[in-house]
Amino acid sequence: MASCGKLFFHIFVLTGLALSPLYGVLSAEPIFFWVHNSDSTDIIVLIAMVSLVFPLIVATGVTLVLYLSGRKQTLAIKIFITFLAALVLLPIVKKIAGGSIPGTVILVVSIGLAFSFAYCKFSGPKLFLNYISPAILVFPILFVFVPQIFVLVVPQYTRADYPRVSIPSDAPVVFVLLDEFPLSSILNEDLLIDKHAFPNFSRLANISHWFRNTSANFAWTGHANMSILTGVEQKNASLGTYRYFPNNLFTLLGHDYQVEAYESALRLCPPHICLNQEESKNMEEMEIFWKDVGAVYLNLILPQPKSFGVPEISHSFINFWGLKSKRSVDAKEKRLFVRNKISLPLFEPDYEGRENLFLEFLDKLDSAPRKKFYFLHILFPHMPYRFLRSGKTYDPSGKFDSVGLIDTRPGKEAWGKESWFIGIQYQKFLHQVGFTDSLLGKILDRLEEKDLLNSALFILAADHGVSIKEGGFRRQVSNNSLADIASVPLFIKLPGQKKGTVNDLSATLLDIFPTLADVMDIKVPWKMAGHSLLDLSSRKRVRIIHDYELKTYPVPEDLRENLLIGVKRKLKFFGKFRDWEGFRLRDEQSKIFMDKSVSQFPVQAMENVQIKLDSGSRVEPKPGFLPVIVQGQITGIKKKDEWMSLIAVNGIFQAVSPIIKMNDQEKFLAFLPEQAFREGDNDVEVYLMRKPFEKGAKIFKPPIIK
Repeated sequence: MASCGKLFFHIFVLTGLALSPLYGVLSAEPIFFWVHNSDSTDIIVLIAMVSLVFPLIVATGVTLVLYLSGRKQTLAIKIFITFLAALVLLPIVKKIAGGSIPGTVILVVSIGLAFSFAYCKFSGPKLFLNYISPAILVFPILFVFVPQIFVLVVPQYTRADYPRVSIPSDAPVVFVLLDEFPLSSILNEDLLIDKHAFPNFSRLANISHWFRNTSANFAWTGHANMSILTGVEQKNASLGTYRYFPNNLFTLLGHDYQVEAYESALRLCPPHICLNQEESKNMEEMEIFWKDVGAVYLNLILPQPKSFGVPEISHSFINFWGLKSKRSVDAKEKRLFVRNKISLPLFEPDYEGRENLFLEFLDKLDSAPRKKFYFLHILFPHMPYRFLRSGKTYDPSGKFDSVGLIDTRPGKEAWGKESWFIGIQYQKFLHQVGFTDSLLGKILDRLEEKDLLNSALFILAADHGVSIKEGGFRRQVSNNSLADIASVPLFIKLPGQKKGTVNDLSATLLDIFPTLADVMDIKVPWKMAGHSLLDLSSRKRVRIIHDYELKTYPVPEDLRENLLIGVKRKLKFFGKFRDWEGFRLRDEQSKIFMDKSVSQFPVQAMENVQIKLDSGSRVEPKPGFLPVIVQGQITGIKKKDEWMSLIAVNGIFQAVSPIIKMNDQEKFLAFLPEQAFREGDNDVEVYLMRKPFEKGAKIFKPPIIK
């Protein structure tokens, strides 16, 4: 049996080895550290805890227990060695066992028992632990020298490197950057803002310079935002923080302006400049950090961690235990979090970060002091689509997020060819654009209320668009998707400007920074890629957009023709906009039924066909929530292409759906308008009509089964 000293050392080594996979996990996702606002002290403390303190505590505790075990010391040694050996091997074993809990437990316990038996019987395992012990020092060293971790420990730039320029202007600056927002979505057939559907974008256009022919430079948020906020085309893979990019809009204005910055994807604003960021951590933030480290570790070692009450590692990278989402995530919706195969949802359906971020930003808009810069990058109208124009929500579980997508991998998302699914997604998207319009209205109202709107330099843009087309990519640039991804809104309201203009000169998002500098008479101490839009001649200009892999694609000099194609496509789906309450997909065959009472039409029973509604035939709205998506299964139907389903709510026809093959089942899917619902219970019924429908013909009522 090993001496106490050797046993202490071996327990220390096993504990260090069991915890060391954390280094691989966290080095692969340095974003984890900057969302926690981590600095060199945090990294050093993490290393000390993982490689020294925790192993020391465990080794001391185990040795003490063994010392007090008396005659049962050998049994106690076997138990502890078995447990620690199993802990070391769990990440590998759970992968071999395919994530099965029983399989993982049986295999890892068997290996642990075998190792502990050999440890107590032979010298080989002890020698192995002696030889491998330097690894617990090598792992943290390798971790520190990962470039994106090293810059956190030894910053490449300090405050002395930030630009220091005088700013003659004292105008307040408000910059709102939206996400996944093709310009065509808010236009009418005259290529003007549809003021009935989007009154607040129209309101902004009436008092600003609207650069209608603006192109995005990147199809991906990270590179797009870094380029917009530095004024330089950023193609490198460095983490988007002030530690890598000290020359940016926040550091430039921050020398002379107070800055309130709310970034969703980057951390370009240093904490000492951003008023809303604390450079020093409080106890609550430290607690969240260590709880999140624990969540990452438990996801790493446990098979099916959610079965043990452990939260999934989410796209927010922070406060995992505090997120409300409890759903299981389909494998197709996940992407790799780390090279050790932890996966995470593309977006947490119940994550309220967007709404909370907006409310925090809105609350900061005030009238004093005047030299202030307000920045908001918010993931609207970006997926996931959760909001109706009214602000009410639907589909909280994200069940219908991937409807119509045949590939859900980030950067490769592709739409299928079922046009009805595409229409449903387009309808969801436009509702979220409408909600975004209402958020803009709140910003404009607050600025007017605080007497800031007239004097402010107000900029609104979107970092890139999105494409929702049959057989095309959602975000990958191609001939089919380029115009929707490249063409984005850009509005610039100058201080004192009261009348709007529409400008169709060739512009890009790289022109925002130079234009802001021109308006504020700032001499930027680095070379920028764009040009001021106040001094842009009508000369021809070559524009390109970079895709997810930074391949380049030429953008047409004039995007208006492409915009018109997009608007006509929107009209084909929905017709001319009337109101949001009755907003629905357009269908020529069934339009005579919409908003009409079922009692106005002859109805015949259809017993050979059965309907099963996923949410049942009686649904109830809840505060802030409407069950607008209706899906169900039809059995017994023959020649499905000859039939359409009609969905009635409380005896009124509200939506239509073709009968579609989904997962080897005949199904229907419809998005109901808000006007369909009343307080309390709502009765949902499904009828069938044969195509083409002739006036006076019967409609059919299959029974609904549970």
